[in-house]
Parts: sequence; structure tokens; C-alpha cells
Amino acid sequence: MNDLFFADIHMHPNLKSCNSGYPTPRRNMWEYIDHPVPSGKAARYAFDHSPNVAKYSQTNLYDLAKGKVRMPVISLYPIEKGFLDIRNLPKLLTNAKSRKEMMQVVTGYEIDSIQYLSQSKSYFDILQYEYQYVCNNQGKSPDGNHHFQLVKNFQQLSSHLAIPRTIAGILSIEGGHSLFDKEMLSGKLSPTEMKKKITQNIQTIKSWDIPPFSINLCHHFYNHLAGHSRSFWGLVRKGFLNQNEGLNRGLNGLGIKAMKELLSKNNGPRILIDIKHMSVKSRKELYNWIRSYNYISASDKIPILASHAGVNGFKSMNASISTPDHERKSKQHRFNRWGINLSDEEIRIIHETGGLIGLMLDKHKLGGGKFHDLIARISDKNQLRNEYLKLFLDNVFQIVQAINLPSAWDTICIGSDLDGGIEHFEFYDKASTFPDLYNDLIDFLTTEQYQKKLWFGLNPERIVRKIMQENVFLFYQKHF
Repeated sequence: MNDLFFADIHMHPNLKSCNSGYPTPRRNMWEYIDHPVPSGKAARYAFDHSPNVAKYSQTNLYDLAKGKVRMPVISLYPIEKGFLDIRNLPKLLTNAKSRKEMMQVVTGYEIDSIQYLSQSKSYFDILQYEYQYVCNNQGKSPDGNHHFQLVKNFQQLSSHLAIPRTIAGILSIEGGHSLFDKEMLSGKLSPTEMKKKITQNIQTIKSWDIPPFSINLCHHFYNHLAGHSRSFWGLVRKGFLNQNEGLNRGLNGLGIKAMKELLSKNNGPRILIDIKHMSVKSRKELYNWIRSYNYISASDKIPILASHAGVNGFKSMNASISTPDHERKSKQHRFNRWGINLSDEEIRIIHETGGLIGLMLDKHKLGGGKFHDLIARISDKNQLRNEYLKLFLDNVFQIVQAINLPSAWDTICIGSDLDGGIEHFEFYDKASTFPDLYNDLIDFLTTEQYQKKLWFGLNPERIVRKIMQENVFLFYQKHF
């Protein structure tokens, strides 16, 4: 662990290349990919209305190698049909070809892949297709200078990290919808049959040669397992994508069954549940179940994982949902105040379980109206860079302050969500910039002595190293 390299517990190095063609992807995970240049009206509309979303690959494997991101979590994600069901568009965008071109610009996926995804009746088939694609990309880089290897336990992880120029990838799944196959999506199965099928599909992924380490039970749309949080804002929320079904509900019977099967060690390796995107109500119910389990099974505690999160500054979960999520909610605040982000109460619960909080590199998920008003007025690049560093560190110190113990520093890491369609931090827009982020954070803390009373005796280099490497490594040592 003496070599300087970095970890990221949530990113998507596979999505653009996997969807570069169907049935055979035209690209591999090492290749740099530019999104298609807009041509039609729909594509130009999408391009113009997503200026802060990268139109290029941010986490191809060469970019990871350049950025020394040798411990990435690679998230498998069958795109939800809700993304492909764009509503309320002007007439110039309403034909099917225009919508597909627009999706091509935003996602970087090729048209034939979008066509397949639109018509597929099984998320579970797509999940297994993505899994096989990532497995097939293992091995040496095209130039022969680097190596990519998936790992399924800590022993393999530490062994491959000992080999220079090796990227040791860990798998995760984003969204419980991924577990639903054609029969489950048909609407024809009884509740008993649905539970049987989801048990079988969980057994299948636990039987993979490289099983996933974690899964987000929810994503952007209702999956009939648990209620989700609102995650879209602005024009997208108002006109394009409808998240209303299932919004803010709790866990249901099928979701509880899935949770127990995933966390069980009696049917294969435990798959941790990632709370990101779950509603506050469903998170509360999950926390209560895990706390009860950990009390009874003190020798087999389940940690809570929040892979790509931000803080909202509220003291409690109830306070964070006392006002509906709307742009006004964050307008006068430094943080994004929405319920999708973590309150102080939740931060302490995660810490209590020995869990991990990965902070995003998404300026809208981390920053509220005050931050965005501020950066809009800044033209000096150095000052702007410092404001991004300060926003990231403000999220860090909110976590430390909420816990108010030295061990708070064991809880924080990075879950960038790069290549996940985020509105990335300027200056840190791809994996190759991680060394810059590392050095800039150290320099900022050293120069400004920022929030030094919360350092608990650590120096800036140790703080940043813990966030960008050590905490993840030690977490896997305990739980992988």
C-alpha cells in the first residue's frame, strides 16, 4: 500500500463501449469515445440542453491507467425504459428517429444499441450481456503496457494491486430493475412467483465467476422493490422524464425478499445493498433491518454503503423530507438539500455499521444554489478551481462534523459516477485527473488550513490519501 494509486467505488468504464454496437460492440473498454457530433434537430436540442454533461468517455481503461485509478468499481447498468420514454417534447423531436439520435448524443450509445435496449423485454438478459462484455475485456491493453483484471475477493485484489500497471476491477450493479427478466416484466406472475424468480436471478449473479460486490436496490425509476428518491431537476424533471410512480415509497414485500437474499451468505457471497437512490422511507426501513441484524449477529455485521453520495446539511432524515424536493429547496444553501443526499443522522448510522460513503464529483449533487451562484460569477481559473475543492471538502467536513470522532475519517472515499451522465466538476472531469485532484486537495488544505479543528490530528496528505485510497482498501479487507 506504499505506492500511490487511487480508488473509486462507483464509475462506468463499460457503458459507452459496451453499447457501441449490437449485437457486437464496436469498441473495447480501452478506447476513447467521443459522442456523435449532433446532426439532426433532436440531437442538437439534446446537445444544447446538456452542456455540463461530458460528450466523451471519462473512464476508459487508458484514462484509469493514466490517472492511477487501479481500484475501480465498475457498475453494470441496463438502462431503464424510463430513460427511453421521453415525454412532452416539441414536435420537432417526437418521431422515433429523432428521439434515438438525442439519446445517442446524451449517452454515447450507438443507434443499433439504443434500438435493442428499447425493444428488449428483459433487463436481466442485458445485465448478463454487460457482465460478459466486461469479462471479455480482461487482459493486456492493446499497447501491451497495462493489464485489466476483475477480482472477486480481497486476496485477489491485493495480489493484482501488487503487480505494476494492473487495474483490479470490482463489479457492482446499479438498480434492482436489473434482476427482472422477461417473465417478471410481463405482469403475469403472482407475488409468490415473483419472489421465486427474483431468488433464482440473485442466485445466478452470485454464481458468476466474478459476482458483484454490491447493488443499488433503486435507481431513477420505480422497480417494484422499493421507493426511489427524486434525482432529476430543471427541464428534465419538468418536461422530459417522469419519476412519479413509486416516488418516496418504502420497501415492499418483493423488495424485502430481494434484500434478504442479497445479504444472505447461505446462497453464495453476500452482495451489499447500496442505498444511493433509495427514498428516505425505504432507507429508514433498510437501516432498521440492518441495525437489528447487526445487534443479533455481532460477529457478522453488515456495513451500509452509499457509493456516490452528497450531504444535504439536515440534522435528521425527517427534516430532509419535510419540504418536497424542488429547485427552491436548495436555492439559498451551500449544499444540495434534496432527500437523495445524506442527513447528519444517516451519516452517523452508516458510520455506526462501519460503512462507507463515496462522494460524487457532480457539482449539482454536491452543491446548492449558493455554490452555483458563486461559480457563475468567477472568471479566474485558480479561484474557480479552489471553489470546487472547497465544495468537495465542505461535503467531507459535514460528514466528519456529524460523526465528531477521529474514526469519521475512515468512512469517506470517492464514488465519482464518472461516465454516469453527471454534471462533473470542472478541472476533474475524467479519471486521468485524479492525481491533480489528489495534489490540489493537499495543497488547498495545507495553504488554507481549512477546517483544521476537524482534522483530528491528521495531516493533509494523510487525509487525502485516506479518502482516495486507504479507506476503500481497508473496507475491502474487512468485507470483500
